[in-house]
Amino acid sequence: MAKVGFGIIGCGNIGPVHAAAIAGVKQARLVAVSDIVEASANRLASQYGADAYTDFRALLERKDVHAVSLCVPSGMRAEIAEICAAAGKHILCEKPLEVSTKRIDRIIRATDKAGVLLGCVFQSRFAEGTRHIRKAIETGRFGKLVLGDAYIKWYRSPEYYASGAWRGTRKLDGGGALMNQGIHQIDLLLHFMGPAKRVVAQTTCIGHEGLEVEDLATAMVEFKNGAFGVIEGSTATWPGHPARVEVHGTEGGAILEDGELVFWRFSKRKPVDAKIEAAMGRESALGSGAADPLAALKAEGHRRQIEDFTRAILEGRSPTVDGREGRHAVELIECIYKSASTGKTVTL
Repeated sequence: MAKVGFGIIGCGNIGPVHAAAIAGVKQARLVAVSDIVEASANRLASQYGADAYTDFRALLERKDVHAVSLCVPSGMRAEIAEICAAAGKHILCEKPLEVSTKRIDRIIRATDKAGVLLGCVFQSRFAEGTRHIRKAIETGRFGKLVLGDAYIKWYRSPEYYASGAWRGTRKLDGGGALMNQGIHQIDLLLHFMGPAKRVVAQTTCIGHEGLEVEDLATAMVEFKNGAFGVIEGSTATWPGHPARVEVHGTEGGAILEDGELVFWRFSKRKPVDAKIEAAMGRESALGSGAADPLAALKAEGHRRQIEDFTRAILEGRSPTVDGREGRHAVELIECIYKSASTGKTVTL
């Protein structure tokens, strides 16, 4: 195929970001969109010259739709993904893949059976700072990894949670400050530090009323490589602050804020360090979710990931962030919730 035809299922908050990202990929084109709210589907379709549907099954019948961006609420994705896979469509799913590893495994089984690709949207993986840290880890520049931390001190207003009946519910949101908001940074933490071994945690809802999920969480993590780490997540810290991921080793350290490097230093300096340092302090290419999930969100991160997913389809390879990669962060968050509810250390 000359271009990969995409359909978007779910035209709410994140659907338009996917549409803008697809428009920025030369080998992709947006063919159709669907949403149970007809006005939402029509609005997005008209903006990008696509066709609109209120039933996603009609979208799946089109032969020129090769892949779908799944942008429905988290707890609704397994059933829809199974139908998409059975229709032979590749699936790029927003984070988290689902609200539990059990439901994620349903999606993985369905896509494996159908022989289609499954990708999970973790656009922070495609930031330059992320790539620099990952390469430095792979080449041993950090020495022995010692500490890996993730801090997500954001704010979400009562109006945010009231904007959708699914928000803040256990069934459809799966969790709060960690599962919905902090999962990007938790994914990066695992991407850098490797698998977690055990965790002890506590969660609560302290700044919002009527939520079934946490707006405050802390966790201490031991990684399989022997390093330790801390995760702090909240949606009750006004006015919201840049999300921060730190990686420290015996021979160097690096810190990301909203996907951009703010600290980069190693005991053995290399020529590339000057170039990396010169680029530090620039405005984030991904935007910040500190105070509002969409106000500062840019489509560039999604564009980079959709470009990778498109090339994976055309080249017959796995995407950079496949379904099994997307599962890891949800598994850790599940264990954090289990530890918080039982008061015990949980082994993954």
